[in-house]
Amino acid sequence: MPQLDANPSQPTAYVALGEQRYRVAHFVETVLAGISDVAVLGDKVIVLRRQSPELVVLGLDGKLSDHSVALPDFACGHGLRNIGAGQLAVTDMDRHKVIIVDTTLQEVARMHCDDHPQLGRPFNHPCDCARGPDGRLYVADGYGNSAVHIFSAKLQHLKTFGVPGTNAGAFSTPHSVLFDRQDRLCVADRENNRVQLFDAEGNWLTQIEGVHKPMALALTPDGMLLVTDQTPRLSAYDADGQLVGRCRTFSTYGHGLAVQPDGTIVIADMIPDRLTFLIPTRPASN
Repeated sequence: MPQLDANPSQPTAYVALGEQRYRVAHFVETVLAGISDVAVLGDKVIVLRRQSPELVVLGLDGKLSDHSVALPDFACGHGLRNIGAGQLAVTDMDRHKVIIVDTTLQEVARMHCDDHPQLGRPFNHPCDCARGPDGRLYVADGYGNSAVHIFSAKLQHLKTFGVPGTNAGAFSTPHSVLFDRQDRLCVADRENNRVQLFDAEGNWLTQIEGVHKPMALALTPDGMLLVTDQTPRLSAYDADGQLVGRCRTFSTYGHGLAVQPDGTIVIADMIPDRLTFLIPTRPASN
């Protein structure tokens, strides 16, 4: 049976983010080949792969379930995010679409362009999708476009913001999106080495610098913003954007990121492909 800490001959490793100390555990199994992203949905950890079956299910303890779901019309799964209401947004980078699945991992809705990608319009190799506080959906259209698209709760395209460039509000590969506890839209602007923050209408507010090609974003239960980058490392920021903790990730890229209700951080690691669990222990000593 696959399990965490598959190599008990090695001593346990620990990392810290601020005052919180974590035990490091890895889940390594061939079923994770092609891993791209990870999400937590109820009592399950869902892994998105770039090959069939695209959705693989584990328990919160890292034990592999016998349940997996193929997405037969997916070309290259990229982003996976819990968008609330018992739903996940799953992004297909090369079929230029986002599908919404329910708790059974069955599709209930989609946003797409009929396989006709367009410059500046939805979609052109999208990366990630998040739901805003008012129910609208925000799609980071990150590889062919340098933009974020806003959709109504009924999946109607409302507006697009962002252009290629390095100025405030411009993007180069918007790779991951989420809303923080202050209802700010956070966008990992990967090749510009920053995370930009916007209001819900796409107006620029501020940015976090000092990251190297940020990949994935997530929030801890107490509202810290987590950012993986290609250093490779994981950084934690408070509500003011101040760095409060940093540790390394354990593969070449921490391409996906999710957090369990108890604060366990789950990283979709690439090269080698695996899940890394950072399991909270007592606060780190000073």
